Amino acid sequence: FYGPKYFDTDFTVMKNFKVPHWEAARFGVGAQFFNLFNHPNFDQPVADISNSNFGSIISTVNTPTSILGSFLGGDSSPRLIQFKGSLTF
Repeated sequence: FYGPKYFDTDFTVMKNFKVPHWEAARFGVGAQFFNLFNHPNFDQPVADISNSNFGSIISTVNTPTSILGSFLGGDSSPRLIQFKGSLTF
């Protein structure tokens, strides 16, 4: 069976600034966007011919998109936005 296409767009924006009076140090601020367009990804159709849902798509794909390191299911993986800051020296 061929299922629906998987569509996922992640995006990161980061801006670095020089730290005054500290030679090579830089301070960065930014944001990361996971599933930017909030697009659902549907799973494969049911392949069991004895199942009453045969050929139907009844669930979403489990996507590994989590800022916390644990996997979230497609139903509970809406657009995620993570703000970040960094100090490089």
